[in-house]
Amino acid sequence: MKIENAKIEDYQKYLKEKSRPPSRGGNTKSLHAHILVIDGKQYSFLALGSQQWVFKTDLVSFEYELDGQYRNVDKETLVTTDKSGNKVVRGNRGFKRQLRTADARMPVSRREMNS
Repeated sequence: MKIENAKIEDYQKYLKEKSRPPSRGGNTKSLHAHILVIDGKQYSFLALGSQQWVFKTDLVSFEYELDGQYRNVDKETLVTTDKSGNKVVRGNRGFKRQLRTADARMPVSRREMNS
């Protein structure tokens, strides 16, 4: 299925990996769920980074597949057109082989942590 030249109503991002403090690199390149709301329907995809892919003034086109109640966007087909009519590439379109699974530790020594 396909959406073409649609305006978004809302854009939300949620962290999907374990959180990390800014001193250890932060969450800017971690896996996030991105949710686009178009005509009251939610379309979502997983991508690295918390950078927004589409702004409210943009038009967006993409292909998606229906998986039960979820509309999963194929992020390779996501094309954003800004208010001037230019095609714009936003967001981190890369991938990571291994996701973060370890919890962040307290910034204390092992001796202090165990007492």
